[in-house]
Amino acid sequence: MIPYLLLTSLLIPVNIWAAITPHLHSDISMRILHAVSVLVLLPLLNSLWRDRQKISKVPAIILAVFTTILAVVNIQISAQGMGVQYGWVGHLMLAVAAFSVDIYFLAEEQASTPFNP
Repeated sequence: MIPYLLLTSLLIPVNIWAAITPHLHSDISMRILHAVSVLVLLPLLNSLWRDRQKISKVPAIILAVFTTILAVVNIQISAQGMGVQYGWVGHLMLAVAAFSVDIYFLAEEQASTPFNP
């Protein structure tokens, strides 16, 4: 769990930097960043689904919808490549999503570890 949260925490400044300097990264590095961001969001969605009966409903629904939209958009960006209009906003949203993953697993008492079956 700790390595997962460390990776998630590292994605916050990386995505903020990518939002500030949108044209200073290559196409392949951008695709890798978006793909890794999706892989970080999937365990959160898994945990939200498994814990749906025992966690707070409204925050869980908001977080699940936000995370699902970001995962779908980032899968498309990973496949499409550069040239996404307002891509810097996507990077800011990814930074917020990475932060929300950390907050969820650290603050939600009923959250299960995302890697347990």
